Parts: sequence; C-alpha cells; structure tokens
Amino acid sequence: MKTKLTLNVDDKIVARAKRASARKKVSLSSVVEDYLDKFSERSLSPKSKSKEPSLLERIRKYTHPVDITDEQLDKQREEYLRKKHVL
Repeated sequence: MKTKLTLNVDDKIVARAKRASARKKVSLSSVVEDYLDKFSERSLSPKSKSKEPSLLERIRKYTHPVDITDEQLDKQREEYLRKKHVL
C-alpha cells in the first residue's frame, strides 16, 4: 500500500532533484522512498544509536603524528622523571 506524503522542500533543491532523477530515469518519489528506507534502517541499527565516537575514531583523535625533535623529547622525559621522583 502506498501513502501520499506532503513535504516542504526548498524550490531549488526540488528542481535539482527532479533534473537528477530525470537523468537517472528514476521517479523522485522512488528516490525519496529509497532514502527513507535506508534512513530508517540506519536509525534502528545499534551502531547509529550511539552518539559516542567509535573506539577507532577516539584512537585516531589522539594518535596523530607529532613533530617533535629528540631534544624536546629528552626535555619532556627529564621533566616527567623529575616530577615522578620529586627532584
């Protein structure tokens, strides 16, 4: 069964979508239906429910290559050891 759906969409977007759907020889209704179907599947999947970044995204955030010289590294190591051993 099909249900009629009324949407409010910017005129320019509708015009572009109509041109694209005509080029691809697909109805705009079927494009919207396909999008809604995919959208609703993603919405229900456990992965998309979580707003937190994935473990991989969190790791990438903190593991970017760092440009640091050996002297800077030595200085940081020395500073860390001083704090650790209260020197």
